Amino acid sequence: MTGQTEQQAAYPWPFFAAIAATLFLFLGFQALFSTLPLYVIAMGGSPADNGLATWVFALAALLARPLAGMLSDRWGHKPVLVVGAILFGGGPLLYGLAHPVFPFVSPVSGGMGWLLGARAVHGVGMALFSTAYQAFIADLVPPERCGEGLGLANAASMVTMVVAPLFGEWLARGFGFGVLFLALGGVGGLGVLATLVLPGRRGGRGSADPQALPAWENLGRVLREPGVQAGALGMALLGVPFGAFIVFLPLLGAARGLSGTGWVFAAYALAASLAQPAAGRVADRWGAGRTAWVGLAMAGLAMAGLAAAGGQWALVGLAMLFGVGYGVARAGLDVCVQGGLESSLRASGAAIQYTAHDLLIGLGSWGLGWWAGVAGYGAMYGMVSGITLVGLVGWLMAGRFLYQRVGRHLA
Repeated sequence: MTGQTEQQAAYPWPFFAAIAATLFLFLGFQALFSTLPLYVIAMGGSPADNGLATWVFALAALLARPLAGMLSDRWGHKPVLVVGAILFGGGPLLYGLAHPVFPFVSPVSGGMGWLLGARAVHGVGMALFSTAYQAFIADLVPPERCGEGLGLANAASMVTMVVAPLFGEWLARGFGFGVLFLALGGVGGLGVLATLVLPGRRGGRGSADPQALPAWENLGRVLREPGVQAGALGMALLGVPFGAFIVFLPLLGAARGLSGTGWVFAAYALAASLAQPAAGRVADRWGAGRTAWVGLAMAGLAMAGLAAAGGQWALVGLAMLFGVGYGVARAGLDVCVQGGLESSLRASGAAIQYTAHDLLIGLGSWGLGWWAGVAGYGAMYGMVSGITLVGLVGWLMAGRFLYQRVGRHLA
């Protein structure tokens, strides 16, 4: 078999169509990072309303993930991908109905209440699409290239973060919120079209009949898998530094008198998107667990650096270190979960893994925000580093115990 034939077999056209859908959908979503807070204020909302809008989105996504996994395993991945893409891609259009920004269209009554409802719908769409996407990609690639394929596919949602916030801000400031939401809705529509062309897949290599067990029993079966347990614990641990980085970095920069952090986030996103495919290939050859613990260690060290960093370039360098660490850890943990599951269980595995991640982002950010108010951002990032590195030791010990049950070792 020629190298070209092997490449085609490893990455058939639906792989690239799914990546295209992800690029469009996440571009429309991430363009709101720099603009939605401004829209809330323009509506007459307060900073607290901004926080509430973020919380509603995260809570909706968190609650929808387990259901997304069960439905994807039971119905097939495409129906969940399509419904998720419609809700995820159409979210910006719903936002525009909360305030008079569209010409010839009257806003609905309720204002902020409508916006919060739109945030919930948007969060559910993100959870549906991203959960089914993990399983769909894992079904497409051969087992020996699982890490590489997942790394390439997941890098798509990181690449867009390099330009999406700047793109959204340019649209909002130059043309207004109406044009912003219409443009992002159009971008989301392209993502929906890319999703519609995907083939329906009821199962992959060695899959079991998804109707064999009731949905909740299927979920319980996945929860008993050592790889899922190790992957979920690792993603929960990774959620602590990720939440600290995303939520508090702008406040750290402001407290230390630094100029904006937009380029810092761009550096992080670029490093993470480049690291994931390479790390996935390493995970295929070196082992998923070893790859994950290297990434977690890098993330912990980056947090230690942020505790003391005082210059703009130091922040950029540490953001890149954290981006590499996050990408490497995520690639390894994705293989931990997806590599050992039957096709009919993969979406439930992804749901468990990323529910743990999202939960610790939310809970960790709440607790860390309290600690930052008491001790300052330097002490907070120092605590995050300690939690990550000490937690890494505990994760390695737990991983060894879990994998001994199936004759393998995590590290």
